[in-house]
Amino acid sequence: MEKQQISEQISCFPAVQSPLSADVGVIQCADETWIFDVGSSEEAAAAINAIPGQKNVVLSHFHPDHTGNVDRVAYSALYAGAFTCRRFGRGITVDEHRYFENGIHLFPLPSSHAKGCVGLEYGDYAFLGDAIYSTMKDGKAVYNAGLLRELIAVLKSLHANWFLLSHRKPFVNPKAEVVAWLGEVYALRDPHTPYIFCG
Repeated sequence: MEKQQISEQISCFPAVQSPLSADVGVIQCADETWIFDVGSSEEAAAAINAIPGQKNVVLSHFHPDHTGNVDRVAYSALYAGAFTCRRFGRGITVDEHRYFENGIHLFPLPSSHAKGCVGLEYGDYAFLGDAIYSTMKDGKAVYNAGLLRELIAVLKSLHANWFLLSHRKPFVNPKAEVVAWLGEVYALRDPHTPYIFCG
């Protein structure tokens, strides 16, 4: 699996469609490596295991294309939202902002896509997984208006200027464009319903 370099310390193994496997983020710190999502393909698991040294894993949310390899990869610590930790019966819960001396910043993300999403910020980049995406209701893309409002507030508060979005091409997107797009979606809300239908 070919690794794509994003910055001097950040790279990724790109998502694939068959089998569906999410992008795997790799952050090389001085004395350890942080892995954001582990994908579900055998190639992703092999690529992660080929990285030498201590590895910490962060799961963005519980969906299998992001977590399928959790039992196939070696790691020292596992971080995830409370719902994901309960689902796997292990892990360190990220239910508030967590800052590490090496510059890693983990934080909960309110999301319509999945319960208990988590993001990772490092330098000028933030891995968001699928948190900005909608869910489906009656065959239509839909956001919870309250969660979307909270998500926009969290994203605006981040220092990173580049957002890394799973399953999206390009993978790296300007913060200003993502926040503006979500703001346009939020502007479609109807005060009489908690849901925003997008299609």
